[in-house]
Amino acid sequence: MLYRSDSIRHLQLEYAQTEEFKLQPGLSQELSTRDEHAFGFVLQEKLKVTLTGQDRRRSGKALCGELFLVPPDSRCALENISEAPVQLLFIRFHCAQIQWADKTPGPLYAAKAELIDDYQLYCFRTPQIRSWIQDFLSDCGSPEPALYYQLQSHLYAMVAALMMVVQNPREMEQDLVAYVERTRQYMEQRYHEAMDMEDIARLSGASPSRFYQAFRRQTGLSPNKFITKIRLDASLSMLANTLSPVIDVAHSVGYPDEYYFSRLFKKHMGITPTEYAARTKKKIACLSPVLCGDLSVLGIAPQLSLDRGWMDDEPVKEKALRRIERFEPELIIAPPLPDDVHETLSAIAPVVVIAWKQYPWKERLLDIGELFGLSSVAERWLSYFDMKVENARIHIRQHLGDEPMLLVHASGEERFRVFGMKMKKMKDLFYDDLQVMPPSGPAQHIGALDVTSLSDVAKLDCDNVLFLVGAAKPQSFCEQLADRWKGLKQSRGKKRCLFVRHDDPLLYNAAAHEGLVDQTVRLLMQSGS
Repeated sequence: MLYRSDSIRHLQLEYAQTEEFKLQPGLSQELSTRDEHAFGFVLQEKLKVTLTGQDRRRSGKALCGELFLVPPDSRCALENISEAPVQLLFIRFHCAQIQWADKTPGPLYAAKAELIDDYQLYCFRTPQIRSWIQDFLSDCGSPEPALYYQLQSHLYAMVAALMMVVQNPREMEQDLVAYVERTRQYMEQRYHEAMDMEDIARLSGASPSRFYQAFRRQTGLSPNKFITKIRLDASLSMLANTLSPVIDVAHSVGYPDEYYFSRLFKKHMGITPTEYAARTKKKIACLSPVLCGDLSVLGIAPQLSLDRGWMDDEPVKEKALRRIERFEPELIIAPPLPDDVHETLSAIAPVVVIAWKQYPWKERLLDIGELFGLSSVAERWLSYFDMKVENARIHIRQHLGDEPMLLVHASGEERFRVFGMKMKKMKDLFYDDLQVMPPSGPAQHIGALDVTSLSDVAKLDCDNVLFLVGAAKPQSFCEQLADRWKGLKQSRGKKRCLFVRHDDPLLYNAAAHEGLVDQTVRLLMQSGS
């Protein structure tokens, strides 16, 4: 229990005094409480706060505008970790629990009490605090009744704000998760605009440190690294697929200084924007949507692409070959081809055949990067992907633990594909990279199993299922599927039914895998909050 819910109405608070401190950069100061509590308030800059008491020690940062609680019988070490002086208020108050006699109408006596049972460093904010500062600074020990009751009122409001943090962490965290998601979408849509991360953090309603932590948990990156990645990714597409000069590209993605943009681009990509543009400006025909997804993360959008199955029907194939010939590509990227098709295409342009089913997609991406002289760009993308994966693993361990999950693609009401441990397409992402616990039993020995009944999926003897569902499917589809799954598992104990959205179609490439990782984290953040 974090607070005394059975006796909270009988707690009495009494303001004692306010102390003001200034702490120079690099210096420390220790304050102590005896039988009273205290609120610290940081008026400017930031502090490292270390609480010691009750044989426990807790430390953390208190940022500008934050309050923090110092429990009774504690030593509070304050260290200025800023480059400017820190201004701090220390507001002391007493907390007592009123004891009532059984047969008398009034209170019997007041006993010393603690607001919070657990010994933690609680940092929080309340919007009105700045308007109260002058009232606390006006206290010179004067017994003036009006000021005393005003300070009492502020004190109760501060405790109410603290209790909101202690009592409702789930509701506050849920609001923060939603705000981070809106911020992520805003960055992706308005990356070309100037952004003040401190303002964005302040508007979250949480402390800046909590906002930054929540953003990193949700995206795997800090806000500044995230916006840099978004902007540079957008610049790749513009440099590869338009005739825009570097200066225009820099301005279009939010960098008014093109020289700074060029230095930043080379630092991240390993080559200059001009070198990148020269290596990617080719008329490319890509004959597999799987390979188009790999090219896209390198910033390359083929001017001509074909859908799956174009070789399955003879008239469609002939029409596609004539279309490629009229296009006059400089390079053709294709999956394995019949000999006659390969011969026809080779007479049009150089053909690079990539047998995408025969080796892991990460190796394939590196090979494609090398083909264009963009190995450093591919490696940079994979390094960011690995950061996302590591962040996703933390969420999976936290929310799923060692619960085995069966991986199922739900393409329709009675169309399911179960991905087992013999299918590289999804095994290498969910079971290997993300370290979702694989199911035991029959699923260990299958690759991809297509079934037309949810009951056939349930027969694979795994209580928990992770459904992959197309982004276009309505929410009602997922809700009905969840109800049906739980109905099939009524005799079982704990069971989970999760839904990860994906872009259609579900392909085996870099872009699809990045989307699945992002969606998995969002799912777990929303369900966990």
